[in-house]
Amino acid sequence: MEISNANHPHKLLLKDANCPYYCWGCNQLGFRLSYICSKGCDFFLHKQCGKPQAIIEYPFSNKCILRFRDGGPGVDSPCDACGKKIKRFHYRCTCTFQKRHLHPSCLAEETNLEAMYGLTLHLQKTATSKCLHCGTKDLRSNVRGWAYVSTCGNYCYHVSCVKEIINKNWRSGFFTGKSDPFRTIEQQFPKDMNRMNQLTLPRKKEGPKRKHAEAVLSTLFNMLTGNPFGLIGAAQRYFSS
Repeated sequence: MEISNANHPHKLLLKDANCPYYCWGCNQLGFRLSYICSKGCDFFLHKQCGKPQAIIEYPFSNKCILRFRDGGPGVDSPCDACGKKIKRFHYRCTCTFQKRHLHPSCLAEETNLEAMYGLTLHLQKTATSKCLHCGTKDLRSNVRGWAYVSTCGNYCYHVSCVKEIINKNWRSGFFTGKSDPFRTIEQQFPKDMNRMNQLTLPRKKEGPKRKHAEAVLSTLFNMLTGNPFGLIGAAQRYFSS
């Protein structure tokens, strides 16, 4: 499939991008199936930015309708999903009681992520606990941000942090353009869990039984996730307690 865009002289082809890129339409990071210049120019559009729907329903409320805009009043407002500023293409809520602004690509985010075998994170309107990557619950004081949340509510990743992890891992050569970038969370999850465990402040006067129990649980977790560094740390805690 090919399209034309008034801002580029060549036809754009819908195909898999070989690497992450920044979309010309919304200035946000993009992956996988996208509109790419047929002549090899450095011009990319998200699939959602190349052929945007005029109207779309807000995923967390059927009472909220979003309308596509190219610039306009929503520019420089924070995106409701990722917290980053709106630059050009975006969706703006038609509600009179609350104004939401969203990047087209954020509205097309994966609905589920596999953090590890048996642990699925689901896309939610807000995080229920601190993000495992950035360590905060809200992105900023005025933006909570969408997040991938486990069923128990204890494990969360902000949508913006997932994009950051994918971009970082691609630049480090952890995957190629043919790989599923969202699978990188499975490699990142044990590292973030181990780091968050190390950052946890010590509790007041814990008994030896509780310390032993926590060390055993930590060891089991790291065995399941295949994290050798976590295993070493858990073993050290067990024998020192």
